[in-house]
Amino acid sequence: MEEEIKVDEKFKSAFNLGYRLAEELNLKTPLIQNQEKIMPDNPMHLGMQCFIDEAKLLKDKKQEKSVENSFKKTRNKGLGL
Repeated sequence: MEEEIKVDEKFKSAFNLGYRLAEELNLKTPLIQNQEKIMPDNPMHLGMQCFIDEAKLLKDKKQEKSVENSFKKTRNKGLGL
């Protein structure tokens, strides 16, 4: 059975604010070094980290697709004799 996790509005608002801030700044890395150790439960920083993680996943998927496409192109060209 799936457990339902309830989040209060204050946490949700701060998390979304952090996410939107990171999105607008197009963050690739956290603003503060060792952020997860310094403020592990800060909702705003959790939102920022969520955006950073999602951006990394998207970048990895794009690179993977690019590699697949270039492999298909070279495979279809043959030896060119």
